[in-house]
Amino acid sequence: MNKRTFCFWLTIGCAFLSCAWKSIYAADDPNAAARATLERIQALRQERPNDGVLVYYEAAFQSQVGQKKLALELLRSLKGRKLGLIPTRDLGFDAVWDDKDFQTIRNELADEDIKTPDAPVAFRLKDPKLIPEGIAYDPTSKRFFLGSLPQHKIIVTDAKGEARDFSAPGDKLDAILGLAVDAARGHIYAVSTNGFEDSGKTERRNAIMRYNLKDGRLTDRFAAPEAMQLNDVAIAPDGTVYTTDSASGTVFRKKPDERIFTRLGETGEVRGANGITFSSDGILYVTLSTGIGRVDTATGGVTRLPQPDSVVTGGIDGLYWHDGDLFGIQNSTNPGRVVRIALADKGSRVAGLTVLQSYRHPDFDEPTTGAIANGALNVIGNSYVGHYQPDGSIKDSAELRGTAIVAVPLGVPSAH
Repeated sequence: MNKRTFCFWLTIGCAFLSCAWKSIYAADDPNAAARATLERIQALRQERPNDGVLVYYEAAFQSQVGQKKLALELLRSLKGRKLGLIPTRDLGFDAVWDDKDFQTIRNELADEDIKTPDAPVAFRLKDPKLIPEGIAYDPTSKRFFLGSLPQHKIIVTDAKGEARDFSAPGDKLDAILGLAVDAARGHIYAVSTNGFEDSGKTERRNAIMRYNLKDGRLTDRFAAPEAMQLNDVAIAPDGTVYTTDSASGTVFRKKPDERIFTRLGETGEVRGANGITFSSDGILYVTLSTGIGRVDTATGGVTRLPQPDSVVTGGIDGLYWHDGDLFGIQNSTNPGRVVRIALADKGSRVAGLTVLQSYRHPDFDEPTTGAIANGALNVIGNSYVGHYQPDGSIKDSAELRGTAIVAVPLGVPSAH
């Protein structure tokens, strides 16, 4: 199971089962876990019957338990709603992927998705085996930073794509996921984890690394001993660092005077936790499998933002705040698109969604995260994270191209 598939089943299973990840992947009867998840989804649909992403997830799990006819009926019911829900290979519909009727419905859903002009490629890196999942931008030095999954390192590049290693072999990094720049204090933070690698089965490692932006020196390694698989990271205005644990559905936190990351709230409180960001007024937002959550930083409690049935915010990877709106990269309920999410009532509910870049971009192949710079959300267009295997190998490596950073225009600010 590759990293992308691992994280999909991890977040979906934990989101609906509220259980430890081991019960999903080590169950004697995988179908039992699927059926339990299905029951939870159906219960939620009683509360939100017109929530498109719940219909989509139910279709996926119905297909997993052998109910192909019902799965196709559920997918067919999404036609005409133009929610951007398009089944993606290896993410829930493996059991019916080669079915002719399934492919017909999938193509129909894809055809009605919003079309956008292709955003320009800001720059392209040369190494096709970098497989970056995270990216960050330092406005002071005007440099981009990217982390490599298979090469266990961080690189730095200018806006032309001239790259070099930023981290050193002696830093002893694991796979690098989320990155966040703290320009005010001259630091960059990086998620280092082996939670989805084979090595994590014998000795799990989760830590946030802190580097000096100016000289590239690793200054601190902050462990998260209770974490299962860290994913993304964000910095609060006071320097407190927050990180998501996708495996347990939990947010971890380290205050400026602390040395380790500790759990914020209860385990599983933030089901499906992935992308994480702060608003300009200090509100913490986290992506969930079914939408976006607002986290109370005092208690760890999370509230899913209500949204119109015409909007789908589930399945977002990278999440960002800019000019009063949230920006997200959806890559599990859609092959990959970039959206701008308008909020209302002081950031307590979703008012609408605009597609800034559709999945049709020629350089999109598993887009993951981005960094806001130069009037655009600079997105890792072709991350190829699905090619990275738990044993450290890269599937079909000869077919990969250098990473394209796609500069998606930010669009027009919403009226708040």
